[in-house]
Amino acid sequence: MTSLMLETQWEVGSHLPYNGKISDVVLMGVKHGMYTIQFFMGDPKAAWKRDKIMDSDIELSKNLMNKFPINFFSHFPFCANLAGKATKGSLVWNGDVTIDNKVRGMLRALEYELDIVSKFKTSTNKAGVIIHPGSNVNRELGHWKVSETINKINFPNSDSYLLLENCAGEGNKLCRTISELALVLNNIEEKKVANVKVCIDTAHLWGQGEYNLSLVEEIDRLFEEFDSEIGLENLHLIHLNDAGVPLGAKRDVHACLGQGHIWKENFDSLHHLLTKCTEYQIPLVLETDISDMITIGRLWKNSS
Repeated sequence: MTSLMLETQWEVGSHLPYNGKISDVVLMGVKHGMYTIQFFMGDPKAAWKRDKIMDSDIELSKNLMNKFPINFFSHFPFCANLAGKATKGSLVWNGDVTIDNKVRGMLRALEYELDIVSKFKTSTNKAGVIIHPGSNVNRELGHWKVSETINKINFPNSDSYLLLENCAGEGNKLCRTISELALVLNNIEEKKVANVKVCIDTAHLWGQGEYNLSLVEEIDRLFEEFDSEIGLENLHLIHLNDAGVPLGAKRDVHACLGQGHIWKENFDSLHHLLTKCTEYQIPLVLETDISDMITIGRLWKNSS
């Protein structure tokens, strides 16, 4: 595949397949001209067991990244729930030993993944583990419990970052809005909050319905409101996805760029978003087909 991305200034990449070796993921990203990569470090349906990574694999991966600097992210399994369980009354740290032990086991796996990913943090890139905060029918208590759970994480070092991802407003999921993300962050202990950042998914924002991302002015409003409530220095990644549902549908459906409801008419606001991300040094990850890399490359070429 001939890479168009090598010519751009946008720090865009893609979610890539993982077959047991991180070095293979890094190499694939480099071959496709990516500036950012993301992958599942093990079974995406098993939050209590992560793949053990060999020292030789870490060394080979870091050698590749020394030659080809790249932003490095893993995505923790979707089944993780920092609030405990989704059902009413099934909150963690509330006296239910079964739920508490299950979350503790998940945290040990998360701490291991945080440690591995932190080894790929450099002075010039961003790195971290993305997680969906969870769900509960009692959203107010659920957000408090997410903060309480994060406060129990033993972050391996100052380079280990946990990124909370916004949801699309579906069901009882938590962190639908910037305000709800801010609520969680504001209740994290001072000594740990520096290790917690945010990942914003454009398809999720669209599904929630608070920002019409097809408009340039709405991109500006998003950045302004995020900066006001959380601070743009804490926005470490954007999941760049078009949406397969109408605005405010409260559903999480990704689509390839230009084939969904956000950018079906034109790419004006997409170009503006990419420019804003360059201004604030925010990397982006595509979670749809790898052909979206070609779309991004062509967009850059046509605008240069």
